[in-house]
Amino acid sequence: MSGGHSANGQICVERRNTRRLLSASSEKGFTVVEVMIVLAVTGLLFATTAALLAGKQNQTAFDQAIRQIQSQIQQNINEVAIGFYPNLGNIKCTAGGSGPIITNATGTAQGANTGCIFLGKAMQFRVGVSNPEQFAVHTIAGLQKDAAGNDVSTLGAAKPKAVGPSSAEPNLPDGDAIDTLQEGLTTYRMWYNSGAGDKQISEVAFTNSLAPAAGSTVISGSQQVIVVPVDDNAVNSEFGKSRVEGIDAINSSLASSPASPSGGVFLCFASGGTNQSALITIGSNGRQLGVTLDIKSNKTCDGLGV
Repeated sequence: MSGGHSANGQICVERRNTRRLLSASSEKGFTVVEVMIVLAVTGLLFATTAALLAGKQNQTAFDQAIRQIQSQIQQNINEVAIGFYPNLGNIKCTAGGSGPIITNATGTAQGANTGCIFLGKAMQFRVGVSNPEQFAVHTIAGLQKDAAGNDVSTLGAAKPKAVGPSSAEPNLPDGDAIDTLQEGLTTYRMWYNSGAGDKQISEVAFTNSLAPAAGSTVISGSQQVIVVPVDDNAVNSEFGKSRVEGIDAINSSLASSPASPSGGVFLCFASGGTNQSALITIGSNGRQLGVTLDIKSNKTCDGLGV
């Protein structure tokens, strides 16, 4: 009997010792090295996830910004095509020997502007090197008839003039619409090509073709739209023109600028958050004027689209 009690007592002691060892082991926990490893791995996973999310956000922002400006360009073309004139009733336009005469007026309806026609719109980018970058949309008026009383049929005969203050006429009413490129998007450069190499510009105009409707000698209300790069003959025409300087360029150079250049007109926009750019091409190739978009895997619109 005594031997049995001794054996049972030994077993109890061993069990208590085992529990103490297990308890001590569980209370000991992770070592400093183990904690550091866990923290390092967790931090790496967090940084990787944050970078992926930021990259996706930047990509989404770029996609939205470039689609927006593409849509605005197309909208201006469409408004010129249907003859939509943003009449604020604050100007009066009459025919003059050297072109449209634009004066301040109150409550002037579009139909009251005798001798003038809504000719189109011009988009001027990087106005004043603003940050965030601004662009202006200038309304362009033209003569309805030439000196002989015939309906004009060319841009030169219409003697186009921007509706807004210029250096020569600083007190003219302002017909501009001002907007801003979104999400850090910037205009890298603009140019056109007529077969004699690229020529840089800072404005592009969309005007009526001024061709009569089929079987008629009267210009119809809805016209084919042509693209005209505003070529002010400046070498490497710099960005950063003021709105007044942009209007001066339209008034002095639009009439003689090349209509529908064979190679098209190109606008390159650089992303603010990704290593990308977007090349917008405006041209007709003998068809209706169109706006196409090509995304590039660099900031300068070089190389093939991806």
